[in-house]
Amino acid sequence: MLRMLKSKKAEMGMGTLIIFIAMILVAAVAAGVLISTTGTLQNKALSTGKATSAEVGTSINIVNVYAENGTDQNVEEFIVILKLNAGSEPIRFSDVLLTMNLINDSSDYTYNSSIDCTNTSQTIAGGDYGIQYSINGTNNQAGYLTKGDVVKLCLESPRSVGESENLIISMIPKVGTPRVVETDLPDLMVEKRVDIFP
Repeated sequence: MLRMLKSKKAEMGMGTLIIFIAMILVAAVAAGVLISTTGTLQNKALSTGKATSAEVGTSINIVNVYAENGTDQNVEEFIVILKLNAGSEPIRFSDVLLTMNLINDSSDYTYNSSIDCTNTSQTIAGGDYGIQYSINGTNNQAGYLTKGDVVKLCLESPRSVGESENLIISMIPKVGTPRVVETDLPDLMVEKRVDIFP
């Protein structure tokens, strides 16, 4: 009788051991799936966070807008002084669309590296803008707006702009916050240089 009880206990212990090992295997597989999923989600969250930071944190600061070489109270050549806002990532000028809107006309501009902003008598090609570095930042790179750079951007309006006329200039980078300046030209323009903004 004692022998029969001993053999039954051994069979029960073996079954319990098999169930226990099966539970450990299932838990290990579940843990592996959870760890893998967590790693994937973490990578996606990091890349999304970086993209969002670049999109929200990167912006251009338009410091000043003025016009030059006006004749008969009209101007055509505009200069925009700009720099990066604090915490912004570098911006490539070929990735920036600039638009100028007037009451009955508008034009889109793209970066042209051959335009020389130091030569004010130069005829600027329609639809293009050029740049000149007034101050080079520590990480200055040609064709980019980087931290510490102060850049003079030159363009020509789609037509002559007269006194008191409304003007909207928009700068739309590929990544970052668009910058819009809306202002009216002065009521009286008699100087060679006409300050428009701020």
